[in-house]
Amino acid sequence: MSLIAYVTRIHFADRVVEDALPEELRKLTLSRLLILTDRAGERDDAFDRVVDALPAGVVHLSMRDVPVPPVAEDAAAAAAYAVGHACDGMVALGGPAVLVLARASGQVAGLPVVAMPTTTAGVGLGPMPAAFGPAAVPALILCDPTLTLSASPGATAAAGMDALTHCLEAYLGTTWNPPADGIALDGLRRAAAHLERAVGMGQDLAARREMLAAALNAGLAAQKGLGGVHALAHALEAEAGSAAPHGRLHAALLPQVMAFNAPAIADRLEALRWVLRLPPGADVASALAALGARIGLPTGIRGLGLDRQALGRVARTAAEDPANRTNPRHATAVDYLAMLEASA
Repeated sequence: MSLIAYVTRIHFADRVVEDALPEELRKLTLSRLLILTDRAGERDDAFDRVVDALPAGVVHLSMRDVPVPPVAEDAAAAAAYAVGHACDGMVALGGPAVLVLARASGQVAGLPVVAMPTTTAGVGLGPMPAAFGPAAVPALILCDPTLTLSASPGATAAAGMDALTHCLEAYLGTTWNPPADGIALDGLRRAAAHLERAVGMGQDLAARREMLAAALNAGLAAQKGLGGVHALAHALEAEAGSAAPHGRLHAALLPQVMAFNAPAIADRLEALRWVLRLPPGADVASALAALGARIGLPTGIRGLGLDRQALGRVARTAAEDPANRTNPRHATAVDYLAMLEASA
């Protein structure tokens, strides 16, 4: 059995696109679907496999240049496209940007969304960017590890570190949710144990499967909210655009954010050391930053070329990000500026 019914209907299995998609669409009574793709969703045979499993009459909208995070105008345009083509549902195939876009545009159009991730950066769950507000959870998520095999080492590293950091920040967040804590710790364990292998040996299906499982855990656990790393990452992405793809800077930001949070997370560090297989007293942030360096992620943000004025804008944006509300310690713009300067 591949079905997991937690938060929504989720299938997890190799080649689950072919095995589960047609029957699930019959259950949802969907017959004319708009398929949204980005570059990640159009790699190799992913698109053809999905189209072959869909009913006739598929409408395709390529969002190759959708920004990260997407903007509200793109969501409105996709919703209008779906309505104009008399679609009764949406399929999102690709990375986190198109999954977010589909959730937002599906809500605008009043259509159910089927999410099919082709990276391990997200599975279509978790908090939405502030510009969109709350958005509906997908009606169906298909997690098929075989769809992630062609992701490049760089994309795999950034996506995997994003999933790992989602799990870490969800576990450390202020919201009370013991089941989500357990899911977060399991995802962190899987990501830390398999990320290097997934980056170094891209065709290792077992490693890809474990990283997609970590991403699923990250999405489920993120119901608790996130924290300062994501608040800063979102703000840096808004300031630097394509120079700061999501997940790429997480390892560089972790030491500063965890140092700031240290007074509020001491009681949780031993559980983190246990799942990460670190010795008692080991520095968790340093271990994760070292992991990031080993898989080729930046060790600082200096490569973005942002001056102090730009860093000030980033700090103010981070302080207003929803992820800051569930950070273990409330951080002000002054606090975030100090973290950024320490990472520069």
